[in-house]
Amino acid sequence: MDVNQNATSIEISVLRENMEINLVGLIQTTIGFIPLLGKSDNGVILNVSSDTASNAYQAKPDAGLHFIAYITVARRLLIHSYTIALAQELKKDRIKVNAVTPGFTTSKINLFMPGKKSLEDGALALVPFTLLDKNGPTGQSSIGMEWSFRGNTIQKLYC
Repeated sequence: MDVNQNATSIEISVLRENMEINLVGLIQTTIGFIPLLGKSDNGVILNVSSDTASNAYQAKPDAGLHFIAYITVARRLLIHSYTIALAQELKKDRIKVNAVTPGFTTSKINLFMPGKKSLEDGALALVPFTLLDKNGPTGQSSIGMEWSFRGNTIQKLYC
C-alpha cells in the first residue's frame, strides 16, 4: 500500500484486495499445508506480526502508526485471532502455531522509518520460532515481548 488508509477514509476496494491477498491467502495456504505438517514429528506454523497489531497499543494516544497503515493493523489483528483459533484446534495434532513480531524493523510498511533492525535482522529474529522442539510454545503472541534464545529454548524477557 502506497497510500495512507485512515479509518474514516479507507478505500473499500483497497481493503478488499489487501484482505483477500494477505488474510484469505494466508488462511488458504495454511489449510493447504496442514496435511503435510500433520505428517511431521514437529510441525510449526509461524505468522509474522507486529507490535502495532495490539488493541492496547492502538488505543494509546501516541500510537502513531495506526494512521499510516490502518488496513495492515486491522489485518494483523484478524491474523492474531486466527492464530489462536488454529493453535487450539491443532494442539491435538502436535502442530505449534504462533504469531511473532521481529521487533521494529525498517520496511516498506512503515515507510522505511529508521528502526533498530534491517530487513535481514528482522527475518533472522524469526528463525528460532520455526525451530521449536516438540515442547515449544503454541498459541502465543510475542507482541510487546523480547525473547532470548538458548539452544532451542525460548525465554520471555519482558512483557
